[in-house]
Amino acid sequence: MIAVYRSSDYLQTQLLKGLLEHHGVQVFLHGGDLQGGLGEAAVLGHLSLMVNEMDCAAAQDIVDAYERGDFALSDEDL
Repeated sequence: MIAVYRSSDYLQTQLLKGLLEHHGVQVFLHGGDLQGGLGEAAVLGHLSLMVNEMDCAAAQDIVDAYERGDFALSDEDL
């Protein structure tokens, strides 16, 4: 498996995980179990979204589009 996204923001990582799954990419959240044990420790990048090697290009395209804001909702969508 290959990491296509790293973050310390659990909610954002879960949102992106759901977006990848919605687009048919099988994804594994690595490090999610550490969230409760870290407490107030300043740890960066402890969450990783991992995908199969064959899905890496498609997953990276989705991550890039997410980071550009292509999936952002407008006021009309709300």
